Amino acid sequence: MDEKRIRKNLRRATFLVVLAGVLLLTAGGLVTHYLRGMLRSTVNTQMETETKEYKERLQQRIKTDFQTLYTLSSFLEFSEAMDQDAFAQGLYESNNHNDFITMTYFEKEGLGIRAILNHSVSVGVELDTLAEELQDTVRKAWEGESAISQLFHEETLDDILYVYAVPVYRDGQVIGALTASHSASSLSDILNTPTILNGEGYIHLLNRNGEFLLRSHRQVIPEALQSVFEGEYISSETRTAMQDTMRQSGSGFFSFQYQNRDYQIYLEPLEVNGWYLFCVNTTRAASGPVYQLLLVTRGTFSAILALAVFLIAYGYRQLRKNNRELIRAAYQDPLTGADNLLRFRQNLQDALTQGRTGSVVSLNLRQFKFINELFGREQADGLLRLMRRVLERNIREDEFFCRNTADSFYLFLQDTRRETLFQRLEILTEQVRHTTFSQHHDYRLQLYCGVATDTPELPREKARDILLGQAAFALAKARTMGLDQIWFYDTELHKKEILENYVATHMEQALQNQEFQLYLQPKMDLNRRELGGAEALVRWVTPDGQTLFPDQFIPFFESNGFCARLDLYMFASVCRQLREWMDAGLEPIPLSINQSKLLFYESDYVQTLQQLTEAYHIPPQLITLEILEGLALEHVEELNEKITQLQALGFRLSMDDFGSGYSSLNTLGRLKIDELKLDRGFLLEASRTGHQRQRIIMGQIVELSKKLHISTVVEGVETQENEAFIRSLGCDYGQGYYYSRPLHAKDFTRQYMDPQGR
Repeated sequence: MDEKRIRKNLRRATFLVVLAGVLLLTAGGLVTHYLRGMLRSTVNTQMETETKEYKERLQQRIKTDFQTLYTLSSFLEFSEAMDQDAFAQGLYESNNHNDFITMTYFEKEGLGIRAILNHSVSVGVELDTLAEELQDTVRKAWEGESAISQLFHEETLDDILYVYAVPVYRDGQVIGALTASHSASSLSDILNTPTILNGEGYIHLLNRNGEFLLRSHRQVIPEALQSVFEGEYISSETRTAMQDTMRQSGSGFFSFQYQNRDYQIYLEPLEVNGWYLFCVNTTRAASGPVYQLLLVTRGTFSAILALAVFLIAYGYRQLRKNNRELIRAAYQDPLTGADNLLRFRQNLQDALTQGRTGSVVSLNLRQFKFINELFGREQADGLLRLMRRVLERNIREDEFFCRNTADSFYLFLQDTRRETLFQRLEILTEQVRHTTFSQHHDYRLQLYCGVATDTPELPREKARDILLGQAAFALAKARTMGLDQIWFYDTELHKKEILENYVATHMEQALQNQEFQLYLQPKMDLNRRELGGAEALVRWVTPDGQTLFPDQFIPFFESNGFCARLDLYMFASVCRQLREWMDAGLEPIPLSINQSKLLFYESDYVQTLQQLTEAYHIPPQLITLEILEGLALEHVEELNEKITQLQALGFRLSMDDFGSGYSSLNTLGRLKIDELKLDRGFLLEASRTGHQRQRIIMGQIVELSKKLHISTVVEGVETQENEAFIRSLGCDYGQGYYYSRPLHAKDFTRQYMDPQGR
């Protein structure tokens, strides 16, 4: 009986031990699966985060190069004439200063000038003698498109290059293309950072077909493959999925097996030329140690239990350790130990969500790349670590900072008063200025600071990104202002940017919707003391009722050529208004209207005006065309020929704003104009006490105009004294707020043309 009981208890114990072992193994398997999935998810997050960070670095490099090229092209835009030798030398010096390999300038359909870094300058270069990739970018720039080429081998330099090209404009027209090239090694240097996935990963650069453009120094497969799709290590299903993803410009995770090891892939589009970043994680699958544990636990119950508990605990500790390391790698700058931009953005979002107000500061060291060249990489890295310590000493509790890339730092300071921020940043700048980071004690460090302050008007859901963008904009402004500059983002400047964007994106629709409305300002006949005419002015009335004045949109229209279309639209509006008066039985008054330089020199300009007046049955004698004096400084004979054609049709010609620029009495004598409008600046100066010289000059201009049979109009009449003065000079017409502000055409008609309201 005892033996039976013992056997029974033994069987029960065995059952319980087996059951416990099974449960333990099952639990171990579940935990292992959970740990494996959790680790893979964390690694995937790190791969995606780091790949996008490298993507931002590459895009920033490309963006910075384009900004440099656009800045150089803007100088060409405003150069009316270029000495070829001087321009070639300037291109060579600019190339050396900006560290491009080559720079070229090709006039449209013409020969080019080419500068090679630390070599020579070639003049009269034919485009078709250069690499096809460079030719393509130049032609795109001639079409008004900014472009970046594919990588290509430059035989002259025996190097792999890529080329940027931007159009060069003058008077709204493309006149040439400016290009600059970099060695592909400048991109390789970014991709070959040894800290990718803590040294357990690498990144290649591919084209849209999966072909290698730039290879990492590290790689899994030693064969010199031309494409990631060569060989048998990627399955056909994975290959198809990757190709579909790349065709759709998407991103995603994939895997392949090589020599019985699994590797994780992450594809991210660079959004440039169809290029892709191909990130590979070389770490073994996380399940290996746990799987070995399962094999070992097939031993005795005690060994299974002991090893399982030990390995589960060890795996948990390792997971926590790995997670900490991964988080540190994902959110910490490996060089300085400071937070990176990703963590800064999260901290900033948390601060703003919690209602904490403050300011974002963007910092840059002046000429950091030259510090790298002068003192070496080690000294420059030491300087960045020193910058971290300086920033730590200058921030308070609940404030934070990060290192973004190179010498770029961001700070969040809990101050909003400009004076306080300026004092704090002055102290910070002074500490950096007196910092010794090298045995070369005579090198003076300098900082640029851009500041953006949080305001209640910023939408909370976008406040973080807006502040970062504003700080970056302010920093860019500071970099143009000189040494040790602290620049605060200007809200009014921001409003101006918004307005400029609205003007640029709505001008076509506004013209179609007739949002440009006709306003009239009376011109008073000083001899008859009655209305003698009116000047047609334009106002842009938006659908929400906001009125935009000419100085808010005309300068932009002049730069992009839209002013010519607007001028014709307003000319038609003037004709339509005259027709309405005549149809209503009202005696029309002469109307004057401004004509831009672009419109005036169009080949069919005279015929177009004639067709419009004939279409509305308007006598051209009722319309005075006002041209700016700047037109008279160029090609007087050609201008007089156009004036003669217009006068032959009956139009009167007036020179507007005489005296506001480079007025010339000689030019006045050579022009066949009918009317001269004196700029309000003349009257303003002559009206001041003690400005007798200005009065004499103004009187002589009026007298000279009478002798030339040119009528005179004085702008800016604002007081009775102004009117008495210009009448004493013998001026014919006065115009200004003393008589009336500009009125909508309907209001003008009611007040001046039909006061009885017929």
